[in-house]
Amino acid sequence: MSLIKTTVLTAILVTFCGSSARFCPRERRQGFECRAKADKFKCGIFFENLLGGRELKWIGALPDAIARAERSNVQDEIFPKVNGQPVQKSYFGQWSRKCDPTEANAKCYLLMSQLADDKLDSCKKTVGNLDGDDTIGNQLCDQARRFLQQGKKDISRGVRNQNLAFYSSTCQEEWTPVTSSQRGNLLVDEKLCCDNNWKYVKCNGGSFRKTC
Repeated sequence: MSLIKTTVLTAILVTFCGSSARFCPRERRQGFECRAKADKFKCGIFFENLLGGRELKWIGALPDAIARAERSNVQDEIFPKVNGQPVQKSYFGQWSRKCDPTEANAKCYLLMSQLADDKLDSCKKTVGNLDGDDTIGNQLCDQARRFLQQGKKDISRGVRNQNLAFYSSTCQEEWTPVTSSQRGNLLVDEKLCCDNNWKYVKCNGGSFRKTC
């Protein structure tokens, strides 16, 4: 795996310290659930069923992370590629059939399947981790802990085998799973496990990078 590729999942992480009433950090500005605008689509990554109520909890999305990268002078090469080039914001408004959810699903699958095998112990300087001072897994564990605290759930035992799932939103419509007929719903290959100190661990007990 290239060094550039291992940064991509980190690049779409959002440190979400806002009110538990908000679905996503910029909901007040972007609208309900930070869904795609009226003529566009979005591709997101979520904790799936973290609180046990079949809910989604926000991790990050494209093209949102591209805009953050531009503001932070982070190179666009860290993002998934379309026709060999890093995806651009304009891609999310390009349609063969405007506002077709099947097309949006296919495009999100193209992008997000490039992230599905990212390693959770990777550690690079990118958006959401500009100092490069923690691993993706540790960031996700910290984020999961905050969501569980906000939901008044027990946080004494960490989490085990937590799915990280990819979803799409089409033209203001709800978030739906990114899927394919061969693979089914698209998930990050590695499930998230966090110990009772809310640090990332390998679910299978294997060795991993603990710090940056």
